[in-house]
Amino acid sequence: MMQNEFILGAGEDIEFLKTAFPEVEFNLYRAMVKENVFMSAFSCRIENEEILEQLWSRINSLIGAEYQTQLLDEFSSWNIYLAFFIPKQVSNVLKYNIENDTFFVRKIVFDSNLEDLEKEVIAKNLNSHILGKDISIESQSIQEVISVPEYSSITKRLLSTKLPLGRTGNDKKLRQAWLDKAILEVDNDEI
Repeated sequence: MMQNEFILGAGEDIEFLKTAFPEVEFNLYRAMVKENVFMSAFSCRIENEEILEQLWSRINSLIGAEYQTQLLDEFSSWNIYLAFFIPKQVSNVLKYNIENDTFFVRKIVFDSNLEDLEKEVIAKNLNSHILGKDISIESQSIQEVISVPEYSSITKRLLSTKLPLGRTGNDKKLRQAWLDKAILEVDNDEI
């Protein structure tokens, strides 16, 4: 029963939020992992930064007390997100404070000129941000991935030359002489 994306759930799970914060629009989305195991994402539409600053911590605490404590599965209780949708840009300081507070649930702030906040658009944002649905991997044939490197003429000569690899003084002198000759050829544009 793998669902792999967030879909809008029934409203009965969030009546506690709607009752406590009637001025805020809430929805609950779930992405099923397997039967009775899921990720939850609460969307919270707030009109401006001032209201967000006043309410985000209280909303977080209420979700932890009323929702998270009711989940029986450990995976489900550790994978809860609270996504705030604000139509105007939010200060970086407030956004940082909210998103770096991981008490109870993980939090995300979607802001900056969000005009279309329809439920399908919210689900798409959640799927992209949390599940990485906007990432695509192009497949390439093995021949495209494994290509023969093109070496310079100096590198080709170095690979074909049987230079000694030892640590003796004579081996080092032979390598240095080969390198000096290659540098001189480059300087004289003989290559």
